[in-house]
Amino acid sequence: MALRPLPLCLAALLYVGTLQAASQSLPLQQSLSVISTSEHQAQLQQLHQHALEAVQLQVKERPRPAGHARVSLQPMFSAQTGSWPFEPFVNNGLFRAIAGYQAHHPQVVEIRGGSITLAQLHTALNNPRILKPYKDGYLLSYPLMIGSDGGLVLEGTSLYLYTFSGTALINQGWLGLNQSRLESVAGDKPSSTDRAWRPFVVAWAGSHTQVIGSTFERLGYNANLSRGLTTALSSQQAASTAKATLIVRNSQFNALSSAVELQHSQAQINDSRFEQSQQYALDVRDSQVNLVNNQLRGIDNNSGIRLRGQTVARVERNLILGAHKAAIEISDQRGALLLSANLIGDSRGNGLQLRNLAPTAQAPLLIEDNLIGNSQGSAVDASEVSGATLVNNRIGNTPEYAISLRNAAPLAGPLTLSGNTLGKAGKAVVRIEGLQQVVLGPNRFEGKPLLQNLLIGDLLSVQGPLLDATQRQGCVVRVQQVAQAVAPGSLLCLQSASQ
Repeated sequence: MALRPLPLCLAALLYVGTLQAASQSLPLQQSLSVISTSEHQAQLQQLHQHALEAVQLQVKERPRPAGHARVSLQPMFSAQTGSWPFEPFVNNGLFRAIAGYQAHHPQVVEIRGGSITLAQLHTALNNPRILKPYKDGYLLSYPLMIGSDGGLVLEGTSLYLYTFSGTALINQGWLGLNQSRLESVAGDKPSSTDRAWRPFVVAWAGSHTQVIGSTFERLGYNANLSRGLTTALSSQQAASTAKATLIVRNSQFNALSSAVELQHSQAQINDSRFEQSQQYALDVRDSQVNLVNNQLRGIDNNSGIRLRGQTVARVERNLILGAHKAAIEISDQRGALLLSANLIGDSRGNGLQLRNLAPTAQAPLLIEDNLIGNSQGSAVDASEVSGATLVNNRIGNTPEYAISLRNAAPLAGPLTLSGNTLGKAGKAVVRIEGLQQVVLGPNRFEGKPLLQNLLIGDLLSVQGPLLDATQRQGCVVRVQQVAQAVAPGSLLCLQSASQ
């Protein structure tokens, strides 16, 4: 049965009474002051504009290298100068898989000095053990490396990667899929390695990859740089190496370990579907990324989207359903983030999970206009977070808390909650502990009158005047922790309004 919003007059009477009872046993440690509505709205508008500017990113399609590429077979070494592009093979034991298929020292197909299509590559190699026609495209059975001046073009075709021969694509240059398919093929041959693995794509810093109207199917396994489509900066590359660039548009990623894993990258991922990822659908670290208008459904083991490190991200208008952990997980992150107009539901953990974040004026965390509900944990769960702004979200339908923020030691804040619809939570609606400044605008609470606290934690002792000021009078209130206890007195918002 749907819950009705708590009547404002009842809320004021109920929680002023709760406040008076609490004040008999707990000293108040909060100071309340009123912020003018015009000032509050101006601050929110300024923050919104700054966040938009901070996350601006446009990744342009890069033309393929000119000329017809040279194709050769080159030896693969596990430990010598220049072998770093093979890092996933070395560290993950895949040389054994290659040796089980190739009857000589492991070799890689290398593309340099221009671009080449699959049909042209087949003609140039003229070796069915390496590349042969298969179904609606070609079957590749050797690792393939695109050199820094090379390009591989897939247009209206399919490339199947044979699982048990150590097949993978290594991009140091240009890789483009347009209306094409990339898929692993296992066949019925038993694996000769200690554990099952699947082919993958790794794109090193300086490279460009674009996936337009295409499909990735059954790629990657849970090992470093091998989980699906991965971009990375090698420890053997200079820190000044240009970031890898990635464009994904109107594409599908089905049953990958982690569909897209970004490191040291600039990526634009729009209008695409990610289904049945094993680890993460999108895992981002130390990168700039726009994730707009995508659908993420069914993540088996972890979160839908994970953002970490020096990442700047715009996450907007995405549908995220059925994550095992959280729909969006943000941890140890130090860049501007805008999470806007996403639809989040059916998470078996939390809706949003925030850990160890310290937003600044230059790198804000703005969460606005999202629908977050039907999580088995809390809708928004934060810890060791020094501040955030949540505006105009619909948050609830959770057995835990609509919003929970707990810090082991007090952090500066502010946490700003304004214009949100919050409720239908199994416990309290909002729990805040260990934050020195909280700003509450008019939010709409949906609770259980007489049975449920709306605000607990540090706000429990002042929830009476807070709810009366923000709910009944529509004011904006700043709650500040102070060294000395303060008496509640009369409602500050009413005093301000009468002056």
